[in-house]
Amino acid sequence: MLSRVASHLYWMSRYLERSENMARILDVTQSLAMLDRSADSGGAMTPIVITEAQAEFAATNLPATYANVIAFLAWDRQHPSSIRNCIEATRENARAVRGSITSEMWENINDTWIAFQEKQKNIDPLMTGNEFFEWVKERSHLFRGVTFATARRDQPYHFTRLGTFIERADNTARILNVKYAEEAPDNFEEKEQDRETDYYRLSAVLRSVSALEAYRDTYRDVIDARRVAEIMIFDAKLPRSLRYCMDETTLVLDELPESSGRNARRIAAEINVRLRYGTIDEVLEYGLKRYLADFLLDMVRLGNAVNAAYMELH
Repeated sequence: MLSRVASHLYWMSRYLERSENMARILDVTQSLAMLDRSADSGGAMTPIVITEAQAEFAATNLPATYANVIAFLAWDRQHPSSIRNCIEATRENARAVRGSITSEMWENINDTWIAFQEKQKNIDPLMTGNEFFEWVKERSHLFRGVTFATARRDQPYHFTRLGTFIERADNTARILNVKYAEEAPDNFEEKEQDRETDYYRLSAVLRSVSALEAYRDTYRDVIDARRVAEIMIFDAKLPRSLRYCMDETTLVLDELPESSGRNARRIAAEINVRLRYGTIDEVLEYGLKRYLADFLLDMVRLGNAVNAAYMELH
């Protein structure tokens, strides 16, 4: 397969997954905003910090309110990872490889972009709400369903899945930081007076990765931060856990040409081994923030290795 085609397929799925995960982060942010008494709370900057968009947001000179932050990350034309720009980038990459994806996949992406433009005309960015975020997630789910049902299991399919799981692993690590981005503790001790608020924050984090039901089925107990971290990092059956994403990434890389992807497979295997045999006790002893920072750096290394192996001209 041409490196150009592989690149478009990989980034098509990464941008679509990124739009969904941005919607998930903003949905959590909006839920947490209801717990803050002040609309100008410092917590409004949490999604900006998580998505590393401090410089871009500062350039807007807007006050750091929840409404401004959500509008910026959802609709801004200048921010490359806004939902708007991610959906547009998904369509542009898909259009470049229409001959390598099924007609149903293309129609789904194109219809999403057309519908988004209509929503842009009718929604006040400062009033963006849960309904819009649910729509973004639904369109992403539809694309994956169409891909699963119609795509031949060959290299285009594998590159599409590869982009999805690398992006998802990166975003799950960032979402796990939502609760801790402000106070930044490396332990999970709860303050007695904050227990009720903490419960709602943790529930919101679990909902953001569709893990609330899985948590209840697994632990059958009250929600606590230690178990939230454990299920989001190590659960092999949860589709958005770090472990699940890296299991799938490793399997997909094994389906791609072996000659050029040795380094990417090695890095993925190293990450996967730590997730397969690690424990939450080891993570907390090491420090959660430090662990997640290391993981995100590893994902950058993996992304660079994938790019060098399959998407650069050789």
